[in-house]
Amino acid sequence: MSINELLRELREDKIHGASWYFLEGIDIVRTALENGLSTNDIRVLLNELRIVRPGMASILNLADIIEHALNTGLDLGNVISKLRTWYDSTLERLKKQLDKFPVMCGSRAITISYSSAVRTALSRWGKCFEILYVMESKPGDEVSQAVKDYSSHVGNVIPIPDSAIAFFMRNANYVISGADGLYSDGYFLNKIGTETLFIIAHRFDVNTVVISESYKAAAGGVGDVYSIDVNIAGLSTRTPLFDKVPLDLIDYLVTDYGIIKKPKPEDIENLRELFINNILNPSE
Repeated sequence: MSINELLRELREDKIHGASWYFLEGIDIVRTALENGLSTNDIRVLLNELRIVRPGMASILNLADIIEHALNTGLDLGNVISKLRTWYDSTLERLKKQLDKFPVMCGSRAITISYSSAVRTALSRWGKCFEILYVMESKPGDEVSQAVKDYSSHVGNVIPIPDSAIAFFMRNANYVISGADGLYSDGYFLNKIGTETLFIIAHRFDVNTVVISESYKAAAGGVGDVYSIDVNIAGLSTRTPLFDKVPLDLIDYLVTDYGIIKKPKPEDIENLRELFINNILNPSE
């Protein structure tokens, strides 16, 4: 596929989350390097990547790392290779941390949207869940893929309407979610509806757990997030696809570098620093 075709695939995607975009972004930059694009052309490409999904930290981090490599004369091929190695090793580290989390067997959980991080968590925790409720997650078409993939790990996966979460929360033990970005300004970004889910979880004293890889940790915050026009009853409404969910709604943040109880902004800064330093350290 050409670079333009790869970018179009990212723009038109309606299912995948930040991990998939991170991996696809790495492949796009590798393709650009293999095709002999100039430094200036690669910078233009990075700007294209940044606006594919505004606010998605994995893409922003990737673009910032590649730009830093260009500005400082680092071997771009080596940086791309380290990014891909980091992506692969992150998964194994995350599994080890998930295995340390004391999930109560026979419990019930609610999740939203589709997340590869949640899928990884369910591969370790799924046998302990009696039922996993999956929010319909409108707007979007993620629920079918979520039910299909999550059913490989949980015996009883039940899709529920977004409007019914308070009803099902009364019998839940956990709310679990992935994240499209962790921001040191004091929130995480995830599919619209996540903040409502977490607020209701706290109303009913249900444990909230966010699973996120280190490459989703970002300094500062984001402005506008990606929005689409949603048609309801013949009328169109401009709707954001992501919520900015305050960190204080998270009881446990499970990352590839450890489990953080009640995460704070400085925890996000430290996580990002670990990731960036491992990629850009020229001695490795």
